[in-house]
Amino acid sequence: MNSHITELSHLGFLRISGEDARDFLQNLTSNDVRHLDEKTAQYNSMCSPKGRMLASFLLFKMDGDYILQLPKEMVERVKKRLSMYVFRSKVSIAETELSAIGLSGQDACTTLPGLPEAKMAVGKMESGIAIKLSDSRFEIVAEPENAAKILEHLEKNAESSGKEYWERLEILDALPTVLPETEGLFVPQMANFELIGGVSFQKGCYPGQEVVTRTHFLGKIKRRMVIAHVDSKIGPNPGEEVFSGTEATGTVARSAPSPEGGYDILAVIHMEHRTGEIRLKSGELLKLMPMPYSLP
Repeated sequence: MNSHITELSHLGFLRISGEDARDFLQNLTSNDVRHLDEKTAQYNSMCSPKGRMLASFLLFKMDGDYILQLPKEMVERVKKRLSMYVFRSKVSIAETELSAIGLSGQDACTTLPGLPEAKMAVGKMESGIAIKLSDSRFEIVAEPENAAKILEHLEKNAESSGKEYWERLEILDALPTVLPETEGLFVPQMANFELIGGVSFQKGCYPGQEVVTRTHFLGKIKRRMVIAHVDSKIGPNPGEEVFSGTEATGTVARSAPSPEGGYDILAVIHMEHRTGEIRLKSGELLKLMPMPYSLP
């Protein structure tokens, strides 16, 4: 089989509804929510007043409401933070019971009928939606009962793989995700978030917007996220520092086992140390890998 399915049970969902939902999110997030409809999805984030990412998420619409998809351990944190800004807005914020299935591989587009063709496009299915994340990765989101039926169908034509398999694919696509351990550490540009379409520099104000915009227009970013492989028996944790000599030069953002052994990671590093030796605190060398997009 040349396609894989993964139950994405590590993900959680927040539903933002109400007549002010669009403006509410527009005023709080880094991307332009006004251009989002039920045929598209976008990466988005919330920042602190100092421009540091407090959360990142996939944002799309379902049944007229806005859905934030993010790691389960971030759901309650983000819900509380969003609730602080409701005031008199006609908006409701609630955790919602949805299930997600990852579909990946060379034959992914032929494994399930009706998948969208354009990247970040959303296709309406009979029992849910499908989002095209890349040329070979899709995600199906549905109510749990419907997701179980879709999964049963997919299992006949695809190989089942665990969370680590999907996590590594996201790392190879250089997609950042804010976790509790990395909350507040990076401005969006450090995590290449503008390079994956997660930041709009034409929209109005949101918390941290002045810092993010100034960083964009004033020059080159000193720190950027890179993909690396490390031959380590124990996976580095998000938030763990990496070193150039004795100097801390960056931070691990994500980590997943590699099928060849060791771990593939995303790390935000000082770009002047990119051509030198960078190691974990335990001494293992980070071997930089090709990026799926160009760094400025």
